[in-house]
Amino acid sequence: MAFEYQVIKYNEWLLGNPRDPREWGFLLGSIAILLILGMVIPLIWFLVASIPLGPSEAFYLVARSIFSGVTEDLPRFSMRRTMAIARVAIQEAIRNRVLVGFAVFVVLLLFAGLFLDVENGNPARVYLSTVLVSTNYLVLLMALFLSTFSLPNDIKNRTIYTVVTKPIRASEIVFGRIIGFAAVGTAMIAGMGLLSYIFVVRGLTHDHVVEVETVIEDESGSTSSGARLAGQTSRDSHHRHTFEVGPDGKGRTNLVMGHTHEVTRVGEGDDAKYLVGPPEGHLIARSPVFGSLVIRDRDGTVGKGINVGSEWEYRGYIEGGARSKSEASWTFSGITPERYPDGLPLELNLRVFRTFKGDIERGILGEIIIRNPNDKAKVRSSGPIPFESKEFVSDFRLIKRELTGALGSGSSKLDLFEDLVHEGQVEVVIRCAEPGQYFGVAQADVYLRPGDSTFELNMVKAYFSIWMQMLLVTSFGVTFSTFLSGPVAMLAALSGIILGYFGQFVREVATGAVEGGGPIESTIRLLTQQNVQNELDINSIAAMVVQGIDQVLMQSIRVATYVLPDYNRFDTTKFVANGYDIFSDVVLQQVTMAAVYTLVVAVVGYFFLKTREIAA
Repeated sequence: MAFEYQVIKYNEWLLGNPRDPREWGFLLGSIAILLILGMVIPLIWFLVASIPLGPSEAFYLVARSIFSGVTEDLPRFSMRRTMAIARVAIQEAIRNRVLVGFAVFVVLLLFAGLFLDVENGNPARVYLSTVLVSTNYLVLLMALFLSTFSLPNDIKNRTIYTVVTKPIRASEIVFGRIIGFAAVGTAMIAGMGLLSYIFVVRGLTHDHVVEVETVIEDESGSTSSGARLAGQTSRDSHHRHTFEVGPDGKGRTNLVMGHTHEVTRVGEGDDAKYLVGPPEGHLIARSPVFGSLVIRDRDGTVGKGINVGSEWEYRGYIEGGARSKSEASWTFSGITPERYPDGLPLELNLRVFRTFKGDIERGILGEIIIRNPNDKAKVRSSGPIPFESKEFVSDFRLIKRELTGALGSGSSKLDLFEDLVHEGQVEVVIRCAEPGQYFGVAQADVYLRPGDSTFELNMVKAYFSIWMQMLLVTSFGVTFSTFLSGPVAMLAALSGIILGYFGQFVREVATGAVEGGGPIESTIRLLTQQNVQNELDINSIAAMVVQGIDQVLMQSIRVATYVLPDYNRFDTTKFVANGYDIFSDVVLQQVTMAAVYTLVVAVVGYFFLKTREIAA
């Protein structure tokens, strides 16, 4: 499975792209948004307070609340009182049967095995995607209901007055409820994570036995890899493996459904037994080292690759054949003998575009060339290393230190580090060898794999990402509940989640990049069954009014998508399900976003609650 995720370095994400000043970093964008909110929120606050109090009293209330919040509430903020409110929130959540969500998750796991596609080519991906997605949705729904109905119910039942009459401040109420509900969510996520891990491991664990009648002895070692024995395993869990055992009695099966097994021969002759180990390789966390990609077209000029008609422009395509100069080259840094003592651990995830079928049962032939990035080097490149492409599966290849020189280079044997590495850099060139066929490549399709992280740690990172989403939803829910009723607060928080997940789509609709009108036009088209490709079939004046109102609404929603958190950045399901380590840059971005949004939203909730408290 290819790694199709654009990873941005934390510094570039935080401070912006130095090569393009139009791309603001999170820091500059946050400062700009906070300045705007600092002017807009007091205005909204004033308008809300003006309804029950009148303009003059509302202005006095807003000014006094901001002044007292800075001079009195902030210096006298008490963590002890905040934790007391948090304990009350936890007890309230338990009384509201929050464990029902956990019970629903357990039921899902009990029956999931009946509906999962266990014959999938990569069952680990199916299992991991199921547990992560179900945990994410259930936890967010739980956080949504808990955070939005608690405070409005207390105000409605007047139990809030038993709190505010004590020396407890509005800031302590807001932060205390966020901490309490987050603690409940933390306990649920921890329990769900543990059950998910057990479910995945048990679901993927299976055994094979060797069918002795399939084992072929070959004392001459004529089988591949010099193996003495070759055979196949029994069919279990909807698949079987072939294997080879070397002269030392140890071997390994072929890769099927994303995993292999170790095979060991015990005994000799008729008493020989074959022990098949547990599955390996399906629960991994690759830590890839990416390089910079340069694509050359058929005439050798640098470009984006050849267009083969694919709508998704993530990959460029290089043309095959000896006459074509099309190639893709990745430049890797930090190449030293100490870091890569055995050679370059290369992993390929190429896509193939066929202009004719050919032999559909085999891959397209290609070449790997190791090239010195120094144009003035005595030895420029190695000889071509042939390979056969594999689609929709990672192809690991170890480029050994000893290489064959290219024709005309004057050297038959080359040393990777002495002859081809220049100042810690080396180029890996991929070419397609078959005319009429194409390789699809992207920057993350070829990488070095010096070592893997632990799968368990990667699972912890994934559930930590879910925890941060839960914290954001809880913060927004508590804040909305400070000035809205329970159902309206839930609807507002739910709208924030939807815009956070589909913000890019909303922006494309608002700018016209995607066909479709605003909410009013869409409602009319749905009721009258009109296609979006056709003009709106209503009165021209009415159409202008509808589209004008929609334009205002869509631009308002578009602005909201920039202010609200992008929940897609917290989705790490693809990392874990496809066997990639969640990068530290991604975790740092998530932590920064969660911390900033939680703090800002909680402060906004404090001021709204202070207004509501005084007005009551």
